[in-house]
Amino acid sequence: MHDELRRRLIELGASEDDLVRAEALAFVPLLALERRLLPGDRKYDVGQLAAAAGIEEAWAHRLWRAVGFPDVPAGVAAFSDRDVVAAREVVRQAAEWGTDPETLLQQIRVTSGAAARIAAVEAEVIADFVQRSRADGESDDDIALAFLSDERLERLAALVDYVVRIQLRAAVWRRLALQADPDIVVAIGFTDLSGYTALSGELDPNALSGLLSHWEAVAYDTIAAHGARVVKTIGDEMMFVGLPHEVLASAVALRKAVAAEGLPPVRGGVAAGPVIPRDGDFYGPVVNLASRLTAIAPPNRILVPAAMRTEVAEGEFTFVPLGEQFLRGIGNVETGALEE
Repeated sequence: MHDELRRRLIELGASEDDLVRAEALAFVPLLALERRLLPGDRKYDVGQLAAAAGIEEAWAHRLWRAVGFPDVPAGVAAFSDRDVVAAREVVRQAAEWGTDPETLLQQIRVTSGAAARIAAVEAEVIADFVQRSRADGESDDDIALAFLSDERLERLAALVDYVVRIQLRAAVWRRLALQADPDIVVAIGFTDLSGYTALSGELDPNALSGLLSHWEAVAYDTIAAHGARVVKTIGDEMMFVGLPHEVLASAVALRKAVAAEGLPPVRGGVAAGPVIPRDGDFYGPVVNLASRLTAIAPPNRILVPAAMRTEVAEGEFTFVPLGEQFLRGIGNVETGALEE
């Protein structure tokens, strides 16, 4: 190992045992990345962390699980001063905002789940960088030094901070608007790619990944352009929310966009009414109705309950009556198809 690399890793809290193990297992770049992301000596086990943060040990275990990691055995020094500060700070902020303990844990679970997805995206980029560098003949020591010297990690942190801030601003506006006017009608839309199940069995993993990436790019751009917002994706299914005219316009535009992009046709369902917003998601009969309509929709069709036409201006959209249809778990519903 380069003397310069060894010196910098030790300065960042790596032990001699860490260095020996990293060389033996060929993960020197990973050790460098870990030390760059989380510098500091690992000197506290979970009990010592709890004592230093001023919290009960059982509570420290629950906080760590809420972040998404299994319990650290007693006596294993896995935490640094940074972890102590984080544990102390999260409890202090909860007290200042009047957040009860169970709500705090749920907030941490949701936040950590979202952060894990961001991290997974960036991990792909970093892993590809390591593979390319090795293929180009660079040594692991040189790759590790690049991690320790590169400013991209700091730029990434600044970008994530920026996105969180503007998303927080928008989320607070939406929440306060709903509180100020409880009569605001919210619409939920679902769309997915027709024939995706068959395609997933035919395409190789790279082609399937490319298809999903293309679909997500088209869907996110189209939905945002029409004022609605993506709530989540599950495989090829996209859930989005907004005012009724925003969600309907997004659904119509998605149908056109996938055709223009050469993607499989979409099918979808939209419904509007009272919803329960919770932890960045939405629940209630309206969500179930939109999902069930999507499940029975034929390719290139967006289904809506007949009552949906009263939620938008007359003539803004064209609805074709389809009569009653049976929806699993709901019953018979008068439906229509959304046309251009």
